[in-house]
Amino acid sequence: MAGAGFVITSGLARGIDGAAHQGALDVGGLTIGVLGTGLEKLYPQQHRALAAQMAAQGGAVISEFPLDAGPQPSNFPRRNRIISGLSLGVLVVEASVASGSLITARLAAEQGREVYAIPGSIHHPGAKGCHQLIRDGATLVETVDHILEGLQHWKRIAPGADSSNTEPAPCDHPLLALLHAAPHTSEGLSVSSGWPLPKVLAGLTELELDGRISCEAGRCFASAP
Repeated sequence: MAGAGFVITSGLARGIDGAAHQGALDVGGLTIGVLGTGLEKLYPQQHRALAAQMAAQGGAVISEFPLDAGPQPSNFPRRNRIISGLSLGVLVVEASVASGSLITARLAAEQGREVYAIPGSIHHPGAKGCHQLIRDGATLVETVDHILEGLQHWKRIAPGADSSNTEPAPCDHPLLALLHAAPHTSEGLSVSSGWPLPKVLAGLTELELDGRISCEAGRCFASAP
């Protein structure tokens, strides 16, 4: 996904989170870590070097908690709404029926994001949450193409990729085309584009992170080409 130009957002936890961040970095992509602690109390400590590499490569490590907030168990499910809110979609790789990943998936659905899940063995407890999501309507994913085919209109060139033969047009994004015509509020863009507001907000976040728009006082403006 990072190689296709998408920003990878996860929670900087051990295991799948850390692998997702590292995988994005390995292909020269961008990745955002959303902490369940304050920035001065990064948890787990073993990921301090990973967090520094993420920021150095143009990504970010963010938190809504005070700088010195420690790792309280209730903070980790709470930050999941930010992970899903920043994202176009959420992929659940492995989850038991009590996994916090199911909270993120539920929040993503409520926010109008796509939900994807990877199936596993019916005998593996870590697959039961994914199977429940698929039964509830999540997209079954076996290859990255199953995600990319639904997100083609968001695709951009990955950082560091060879763009010598492919220059994106100034208005190659539906929302950007509207903003080049005139500044808009997010609600106005929703009306003009026909997109639901959560989808518009996700699009604006992506464009702003990419430096293609700026938003001030509730209105968004296209950046100069």
